[in-house]
Amino acid sequence: MAKVEERVKELLAKHPNLTQEEALKIVTDKNARKKNKRAEKSEKRSADKPKT
Repeated sequence: MAKVEERVKELLAKHPNLTQEEALKIVTDKNARKKNKRAEKSEKRSADKPKT
């Protein structure tokens, strides 16, 4: 969780008009999108592998 808190602090430093909750939501949403994208890539790679 420390990594997320660090990212929130960085985001708040760049955009002081954001609230803590808004910054946290942005960071967690981005992490979720990245996780989904990695899962899709992994799934696509496993589907492309020939079965032996």
